[in-house]
Amino acid sequence: MKNPISYTRLAAGTLILSGLMPLQAVAQDAAAKAEPTIFSNSLFNAMLVVSILLVALIFALASVLKNLAGSDYLMNKLTQRFTGGEESNGPGAGKIGGLILVFCLLGTQAFSQDAAPAKPDDWLIGGLDYFTFFFMLTLIFLELIVIALMIGTMKYLLRDPAHVAAAKKAAKPKEKTIMDKLNASVDIEKEGEIMLDHNYDGIRELDNNLPPWWKYGFYFTILVAVVYLIHFHVIKTGDLQTAEYDKEMAAAKAELAEHMKNAANNVDENTVKLLTDPAEIAAGKKVFDDNCVTCHRKDAGGQIGPNLTDDYWLHGGSIQDIFKSIKYGWTDNGMKSWKDELSPVQISELASFIKSIRGSNPASAKAPQGDLYTEGTAAPSDSTKSGADSLQVTLPADSLKK
Repeated sequence: MKNPISYTRLAAGTLILSGLMPLQAVAQDAAAKAEPTIFSNSLFNAMLVVSILLVALIFALASVLKNLAGSDYLMNKLTQRFTGGEESNGPGAGKIGGLILVFCLLGTQAFSQDAAPAKPDDWLIGGLDYFTFFFMLTLIFLELIVIALMIGTMKYLLRDPAHVAAAKKAAKPKEKTIMDKLNASVDIEKEGEIMLDHNYDGIRELDNNLPPWWKYGFYFTILVAVVYLIHFHVIKTGDLQTAEYDKEMAAAKAELAEHMKNAANNVDENTVKLLTDPAEIAAGKKVFDDNCVTCHRKDAGGQIGPNLTDDYWLHGGSIQDIFKSIKYGWTDNGMKSWKDELSPVQISELASFIKSIRGSNPASAKAPQGDLYTEGTAAPSDSTKSGADSLQVTLPADSLKK
């Protein structure tokens, strides 16, 4: 069995030798010549410093490996590995050391030769000839390889043997999936532990637990039932179905009334309808008493304005014509516009009230004015004038006009 630590030591020793042999040759050559040496080149010095630092790192890692090799922990690891029949596949540092040794010999031969003929300047890299530059570059590269091998050796020594790792993996329990956890499933290998004694024609039952999702869901429904009972029947902070229905119906009626109110406020001379409800007629009479008696008298028999109880009308007698006359007025005859003082609902109630007193024949009524109106006939042509109202208020000089 091969020892990976010995491989590492061999590689490190060979690498150190490869660095010393060229340096010795350079020193000998420098002593023979009083000329500037290769150490005068800054690039060579930089590469040499890097190489020395890497060698120092190799020595540090070698010290760590030495301490690791003498520990009881590693001996136990190696015993398990050897007894388990695992072959060592340590790094092949012998081959690396051989390659380094070849470079050492080549470097020694090159530096120990007499001064070679001068080379052209384009054969130099940073003042170094090709061989010296690539030799130093290869040396640094090989030192990095040795460091990587030493680190790999430490990982190799500290890892578990193959049979130990396989045993741990086999002993590791099967990881349950989310569905297994939700259903509290039992592994098929352990179903024998929950098998019931009952036998039904060769069919056996498993005493499985209820799925947690079902069990906790059932507990939640019990909690909801308790809260419901307390909320609706004990402290009665919530409405039962009957009370809730009554409240919703009341709210619907209120919404309907509001809608009808808004719809009534949207009425105009084109959509107004004759009102017959006594309450609405009474509301119209109140509007008349508050605003119209000055010109038309309290009984609507006419005073400054025309008689509103007969069948003669200056600008039409339909509900639409009367609404229009009240809304826009007839300013040329003294009838003002009431659209800014009365709402559309009030104008429609007032117009319906005036229609309701037709034929009341009050005493001392004013003589008829305008044209005879028959229900269903069109209004006179001037009733379509913009800003006009069917209830014209006429001045006394016009009271006899027909």
